[in-house]
Amino acid sequence: MSRTDLDDVDGATAAFARLPYVTELRSAEALSQRLGIAVEPARLRVKPGRSAIVSWAREEKGRLGGDQDWGWSAVVTSANKLANIRRRAAARSETLIVHESSDPRSAGATGSVLLSGSIRADSKLEKELARATREVTGDIDVIGYNPGRRVLLKHIPRWSAAPEFIRIGTRSQQHLVETAALWADWGLPTLPVESLGSRGTAVRSPWWGTGDLETHPDPVMAEEVGVVIAELHRHTPAEVGQSARVSPLEQATETATVVSQLLPEVGRAVRDIVATLHQRIGLEPGMRAGAEAGAGDRAIHGDLSPDQVLVGHSECRIIDLDRAGIGPAGMDLGRWVAACRRRAGAPAQSLETGFLDGYRGAGGAEVDVEAWAAWAMLVTALEPWRTCRSDWQQATRQIIGAAQHSLAASGSRVSR
Repeated sequence: MSRTDLDDVDGATAAFARLPYVTELRSAEALSQRLGIAVEPARLRVKPGRSAIVSWAREEKGRLGGDQDWGWSAVVTSANKLANIRRRAAARSETLIVHESSDPRSAGATGSVLLSGSIRADSKLEKELARATREVTGDIDVIGYNPGRRVLLKHIPRWSAAPEFIRIGTRSQQHLVETAALWADWGLPTLPVESLGSRGTAVRSPWWGTGDLETHPDPVMAEEVGVVIAELHRHTPAEVGQSARVSPLEQATETATVVSQLLPEVGRAVRDIVATLHQRIGLEPGMRAGAEAGAGDRAIHGDLSPDQVLVGHSECRIIDLDRAGIGPAGMDLGRWVAACRRRAGAPAQSLETGFLDGYRGAGGAEVDVEAWAAWAMLVTALEPWRTCRSDWQQATRQIIGAAQHSLAASGSRVSR
């Protein structure tokens, strides 16, 4: 499929990005043709008119280093940024592929360059990755990659059959160490997190359990998670210490703006959702008018969903504390409910019901569940686009419709 054909199919992306080649980054067929290997795009990030980057994985994965089965492709407009990428790759003898350059003298062109490289050629991550992997010995598998931000590894040490999880980022990961220790002090089920190396940009945890609650749905375990989250919400911002406050209404407004740009036909709907959220979640019990004031905040997980709960031996461990901090309790409940409803079906419904029953039974905070579910749906409405789904437009419309449905639901689902 040619670039023009792709732009015709996904004209919304082309118009939003204001860059050449971006529709190719979302296409497995186009990326595979460029790279000469079969790949699947994983996650896209765009700065309109400036740059775009996507992570991709080979359809047949090998090991980090030898087969270099994960990588990235990017559209770069800055000559300085391009020079920096090339310099860092050359310093590590990593190959960069320059696929195409647009001529800035041509009508509508930007002087953009389309190029690709492996994880080891990631100019922002390569130093941290090299330092961290020098600290480990054994087999390493890449299990997740966000270009220029983080890479997730499964490591099996040579001296042990017990694997571990390693997270490497471009910024300090010490908040994960501190938050996991705090949760442990509070008696909440999570996994220990330890620093790896001396720079604080890499951490390790045990590889635990038989799977997560999404793939192994269990309403009894979901009820236990509800009890745990009710206990978490009893802790105050003062107990959390220094932590950036999450601003839910700002998140909703920012997401609505981008959704409106990508899908103008739903612009009015998302604006109406944001307006209703200001009325409903801005007046939660214990809060002043406008939730941004922060009254009623408590300790929260920040990104709660069934796939963040590991299960094994009739126990659970709640993981991925990257967004843990302080904020309204409704953020956790809304994200959980929205995640369950995205999957639909009896198992997902049982996880929603079990969780809310556990939360209520443990005396959790009074929360307008339906409004917070609508909030969570809205702030994740771009995920189908970011994860390069071919049906992203339909999927995003469905999410917006589900958010509208939640706001139209009766108040009988308010947790007490």
